Amino acid sequence: MSIAKGSIATLALVALLGACGSDGGGGSPMIAAVGQMAKSAVSKERKATAKPAKATRVSPREKLEANGKPILRVKAPALGQDAFLTIIDTKADVVTWTAQRQANFSLRDGVLIQTRGLGADLMSAEAPSLAQLTGGASYQRIYYFLGPDDAGTRRTYDCTAAVAGRETIEILGKSHAVTRVTETCTRSNGKVTNDYWIEGSTVRKSRQWASNAVGYLDFEKVID
Repeated sequence: MSIAKGSIATLALVALLGACGSDGGGGSPMIAAVGQMAKSAVSKERKATAKPAKATRVSPREKLEANGKPILRVKAPALGQDAFLTIIDTKADVVTWTAQRQANFSLRDGVLIQTRGLGADLMSAEAPSLAQLTGGASYQRIYYFLGPDDAGTRRTYDCTAAVAGRETIEILGKSHAVTRVTETCTRSNGKVTNDYWIEGSTVRKSRQWASNAVGYLDFEKVID
């Protein structure tokens, strides 16, 4: 690279000296040619050393934010599913989210009360309020299921909510300061443990049991 720069400087200097020593006439054709060569060489050198333009990268969060709609992410490890959900219906404090209308999830203030389209669905649930969770209350939780013979099944648990402490979590590239609450539910022959990461009045993240076949569902509130 140093040799090329030296050649450019020499060509430019020759052109400059020739122009100074010429008379007021049209000038030497050779000098003009050398000057043009110098300009051409300088232009090529600048192009060679110019940094290529960086392509603008759009993050997954920016792509979702561009839609201008709330987004909830759900992961079902037992089913091998991971999807971004949008709102299909809202009634009071119950919001129903959908994955391309193939599976629906209804949550009351972030607490799961119903699923549809998963096969072994949670038909409904008597679940705690956000105030009960954050207040460390004790209560009963009731799950209603529909068996393979269309017979209804009811399960009643005795539950206690306990604040585990403050944490910082990251959801799709964004950090959130949250309070973690653990809900422990027991009955004579079973136990369910649900976890909630709460930011203000929003359940920012949760891990909630749906049914024996579906197991636990992980929810993340990506876009408010």
